[in-house]
Amino acid sequence: MYSLQFEAIYPITELKAKKGVTVTEVDPDGLGAVIGLRPGDRILAVNGRKVRDYLDFQFYSGSEDHIDLTIVQADGVARQASVDVGEGDIWGLDFEAFKPRQCGNECLFCFCEQNPPDARPSLFFRDEDIRLSFLHGNYTTMTTLTEEEFNRIVEQRLSPQYVSVHATDPETRRHLLGRKQADDILGTMRRLLARGIELHAQVVLCPTINDGEILRRTIYDLAALHPEGVSSVAIVPLGLTKHHRKRHLLVAPTDEWEASIIELVEPIQRDLKRRYGTSFAFLGDEFYIRAGVPIPAARHYGDYPQIEDGVGMVRRFMDAFQKAARRAQKRPPAASFPAVTVATGALFAPHLTRLAEQLNERFGTRLRVVGIPNEYFGHEVNVAGLVAGSDLVAARDRFQGERLLIPAEMVMGERQMFIDSLTLEEVRNRLGMDVRLAGVTGADFVAAALQAGA
Repeated sequence: MYSLQFEAIYPITELKAKKGVTVTEVDPDGLGAVIGLRPGDRILAVNGRKVRDYLDFQFYSGSEDHIDLTIVQADGVARQASVDVGEGDIWGLDFEAFKPRQCGNECLFCFCEQNPPDARPSLFFRDEDIRLSFLHGNYTTMTTLTEEEFNRIVEQRLSPQYVSVHATDPETRRHLLGRKQADDILGTMRRLLARGIELHAQVVLCPTINDGEILRRTIYDLAALHPEGVSSVAIVPLGLTKHHRKRHLLVAPTDEWEASIIELVEPIQRDLKRRYGTSFAFLGDEFYIRAGVPIPAARHYGDYPQIEDGVGMVRRFMDAFQKAARRAQKRPPAASFPAVTVATGALFAPHLTRLAEQLNERFGTRLRVVGIPNEYFGHEVNVAGLVAGSDLVAARDRFQGERLLIPAEMVMGERQMFIDSLTLEEVRNRLGMDVRLAGVTGADFVAAALQAGA
């Protein structure tokens, strides 16, 4: 049964205080279209419970068979819609994106404070949003977690949550986060764990501040919560750009320091593996690459719980590459390939060079890998995702052939914008080359390389 009542049910002054969530698209075959919803309408409440964003709508509208919606339509009139939801019914609605909550910390290492003024606008926003943590794996410090947000995590099962811990020593954590008072992060985590919320932790490791015995304590403090639901800890090195205003307060990582961290953490990983069946604390790929230590095998990473933080990304890429290359050998090779340059970050370039050489030998491709120095942020920034369009343009003399392959993570959004706000099309024009995206996985790379002659 579907019904829509057209009388105003709230005075207009009260409606202005009720934000709701705005509908942006309506599928003609969904429940939304049946009850007359249109783009521009705002849903204020579901069964009397206020709606703050589309997550609220999805949660409240998906839990009961009869739904009463409070709506303000585009003409400004409030209406009530009643809907009996049958099995298999879909709402068919798209909603406005929510505005993320802003972070209130002043972290010493915050990358948002290290951008040049013309960087991509999204890089300047410091989010501290439990919704983005659940949806996309964004990290939150939980220093300003409100009781309303805590209850929402529990009620709506916004699990897992990804927590920026950095140190369990209260004073060290306070110093790193730039706060006046220390917080009880372990207490907050225990409260969430007691209510069945899974957690993943992150440590941004800063030389001389939270390494050494502070790091050892942090790992073991978090490991003690593993049986309750802390599933993993990602340990990644401090990233510094030449634009950082607090650079004088930090020590840049060195190859020797990164090697020392491996020496510290590996015995802890073996100990935790014996106790819990998992290494639990995982080092970012940069540690192994800069220290000249082989990347661990896939079994070390389990189900790659924090791969988006650069933990296990190289191993997964290499393994996917080998599988795709073996499959490709079953088909006839192309008659000839043009000379093609493959651009990547300086950190990954040696590994990608070895993989490209395998393709050249197996298939007759003519790939040449170039590690791009990062002039935009400074040479200490060495990952592919932070290579600027201007960095590619500056490296033009090192490119052979008329085609350039770049990893897809170098650009973002519909406009395919680099970190410095140049678009892919602008870079193509400045280089005078056919610039193509080579995907993000090892299989993507194999496919792009073998199609380079097309």
